[in-house]
Amino acid sequence: MGWEDAVKNWSEIPKGKSVKQLWYNPAIIPLWGAVGAGGLVCFMFMGKYFMGHTDIHISKKARMDHEVSTVESRVNWHNSHVGLRDLNKSKLGIFPFRWTPKEDIIKQRLGE
Repeated sequence: MGWEDAVKNWSEIPKGKSVKQLWYNPAIIPLWGAVGAGGLVCFMFMGKYFMGHTDIHISKKARMDHEVSTVESRVNWHNSHVGLRDLNKSKLGIFPFRWTPKEDIIKQRLGE
């Protein structure tokens, strides 16, 4: 049997099924959650980038200025990493995971 015979009566969308019946399956809800979380993180990063980067200016006056880091608030916002810069330097515990910073591990192993 050739491929022409195998796909003779095949239809891409089954007859009698709605879009919900095709796309909704309780087994893939975690997949939709992971894709949604990834999209949210990407959206937040791009928002922070375009709102706070010192090289991106919306106003014409700011674009005509040769010094790109004149607005101190934009420089501070860009350098803040949305408050997450020092998150890895403190202990964090979200059950069942526990994060210990490397400085604490070094102190523990050296006996300080």
